[in-house]
Amino acid sequence: MITLKFKGEVKRIEFKGTLKELVNSMGLYTPEVVVKVNGKITPETYKLKGDEEVEVIQVVYD
Repeated sequence: MITLKFKGEVKRIEFKGTLKELVNSMGLYTPEVVVKVNGKITPETYKLKGDEEVEVIQVVYD
Protein backbone atom coordinates (compact mmCIF):
# COMPACT_ATOMS: atom_id res chain seq x y z
CA MET A 1 0.00 0.00 0.00
CA ILE A 2 1.08 3.55 -0.64
CA THR A 3 0.22 6.72 1.21
CA LEU A 4 -1.16 9.19 -1.33
CA LYS A 5 -1.31 12.93 -0.59
CA PHE A 6 -3.29 15.17 -2.93
CA LYS A 7 -4.97 18.53 -2.31
CA GLY A 8 -4.68 18.22 1.45
CA GLU A 9 -6.17 14.72 1.60
CA VAL A 10 -4.21 11.67 2.68
CA LYS A 11 -5.28 8.15 1.67
CA ARG A 12 -3.77 4.68 1.89
CA ILE A 13 -4.33 2.86 -1.40
CA GLU A 14 -3.22 -0.34 -3.08
CA PHE A 15 -1.42 0.54 -6.31
CA LYS A 16 1.26 -1.10 -8.41
CA GLY A 17 2.51 0.65 -11.51
CA THR A 18 4.33 3.77 -12.62
CA LEU A 19 3.75 7.29 -11.40
CA LYS A 20 2.35 8.16 -14.84
CA GLU A 21 -0.25 5.38 -14.49
CA LEU A 22 -1.14 6.60 -10.99
CA VAL A 23 -1.53 10.20 -12.15
CA ASN A 24 -3.65 9.14 -15.14
CA SER A 25 -5.86 6.99 -12.87
CA MET A 26 -6.56 10.16 -10.89
CA GLY A 27 -7.84 11.88 -14.04
CA LEU A 28 -4.75 14.08 -14.30
CA TYR A 29 -1.99 14.38 -16.87
CA THR A 30 1.71 14.30 -16.02
CA PRO A 31 2.50 17.78 -17.47
CA GLU A 32 0.03 19.22 -14.94
CA VAL A 33 1.66 17.77 -11.83
CA VAL A 34 4.87 17.27 -9.91
CA VAL A 35 5.14 14.00 -8.01
CA LYS A 36 7.26 13.40 -4.93
CA VAL A 37 8.05 9.93 -3.63
CA ASN A 38 9.31 9.88 -0.06
CA GLY A 39 9.90 13.64 -0.25
CA LYS A 40 11.92 13.67 -3.49
CA ILE A 41 10.71 14.82 -6.92
CA THR A 42 10.53 11.66 -9.00
CA PRO A 43 10.19 11.01 -12.76
CA GLU A 44 6.89 9.70 -14.17
CA THR A 45 8.57 6.46 -15.25
CA TYR A 46 9.29 5.45 -11.63
CA LYS A 47 7.59 2.19 -10.69
CA LEU A 48 6.07 2.20 -7.22
CA LYS A 49 7.28 -0.56 -4.94
CA GLY A 50 4.69 -0.23 -2.18
CA ASP A 51 4.90 1.24 1.32
CA GLU A 52 5.95 4.61 -0.09
CA GLU A 53 4.65 8.11 0.49
CA VAL A 54 3.51 9.75 -2.75
CA GLU A 55 2.57 13.42 -2.95
CA VAL A 56 0.92 14.73 -6.12
CA ILE A 57 1.20 18.51 -6.53
CA GLN A 58 -0.93 20.11 -9.20
CA VAL A 59 0.82 22.91 -11.10
CA VAL A 60 -1.19 26.01 -11.91
CA TYR A 61 -0.37 27.93 -15.09
CA ASP A 62 -1.35 31.54 -15.74
